[in-house]
Amino acid sequence: MTGFEIEGSPRWRNYVMESGPRLQTFWRAHFQAERNVLFVLGKGFDRRMCLGLQSLMDAGGTGNRDVVAIHFDEGASSPSKTYWQDVNTNWAELQGMVEGKGVLTTKPLKMWSDDGRRIGSRNAARLFSDLHEFKGYTDIMLDISALPRGVYFPLIAKILYILDEGVADKGSKQPNFHVVVAENAKLDRRIQDEGVDDTATYVHSFGGDLEMEATADRPKVWIPVLGERQATQLVRVYELVKPDEIAPVLPSPSLNPRRSDDLLLEYREILFDRLKVEASNFIFASERNPFEVYRQIRRAVLHYNNALRPLGGCKTVLSAFTTKLLSVGALLVAYELKRAKASVGLAHVECQGYTIEGGTQGDEANAGSELFGLWLWGECHEP
Repeated sequence: MTGFEIEGSPRWRNYVMESGPRLQTFWRAHFQAERNVLFVLGKGFDRRMCLGLQSLMDAGGTGNRDVVAIHFDEGASSPSKTYWQDVNTNWAELQGMVEGKGVLTTKPLKMWSDDGRRIGSRNAARLFSDLHEFKGYTDIMLDISALPRGVYFPLIAKILYILDEGVADKGSKQPNFHVVVAENAKLDRRIQDEGVDDTATYVHSFGGDLEMEATADRPKVWIPVLGERQATQLVRVYELVKPDEIAPVLPSPSLNPRRSDDLLLEYREILFDRLKVEASNFIFASERNPFEVYRQIRRAVLHYNNALRPLGGCKTVLSAFTTKLLSVGALLVAYELKRAKASVGLAHVECQGYTIEGGTQGDEANAGSELFGLWLWGECHEP
């Protein structure tokens, strides 16, 4: 066994990412021609739920603006149900935006099986099954602002897979694929996980081969992308993975120049005293650029695989304890590695729901948010 091989340049070496006013300018230019858009989002309490769609509508242009809202239920005891009024407010706003411009449909997502097992990640990967569901659309836009990681990770991966496999279908033209997210660091720090699961799991389709007997002796490398207030989740993923080597990712540069230092102080006991992480193992990547996270993690994985080639290479597990924006960077690495037949996992910890410090999102939910648009597949990546 010699590990895995990735031929050529990084898939997302060249990328298109815009934010704030520049994103709005870009969308006005992109949607100037007639384009039919399928906009997918989560139906939730987060007040940022409609920001991406509103920005799309403001960009103008002609063509249909169809919307699919993913309706997921975290369970009868979920603390998120406290914010049902916010869900209703968001839904009314969404209906008003779509009226007269497209068709609004809902896709239910069952998060729990009848016998109490978590099945949300697996079901998220089944929300779309083949390229025919995107027929007639020039652009697919997935807004992850109101979606949990266990849903948007497998969903992004599945859409990329459908589009990649659809290349073989010479009779059809694949649509562009964009991921949209509204970042608000101040609000994100106030939204807390509640009822964290006792054990970590692997995201559906990322990790099923990690425990195969044929690769049991191959070293396992864990690369967690760190964020605030995730100590419990960090420990539980470690207990699942049991890595031979740990290479944490810290956000640097960042808007707060001391953020990396603060994270090291927060996790000092776990990282250095318990897990014995070497200082030389830390990876640094910009907190506002998921493609930088992608590049840095990818480089680290290839380095470990080459260094451990005499032992058959390495198995890699990635985790994101950070913002949704940076989480996408980790997912892109995992997706590319999986396409290269590497043994790769995405490990995370689910929770029962969320609470907001102070009890309300307040005016800063939208006023303090910045919209990011990532173009992952389509015209901009063609030769």
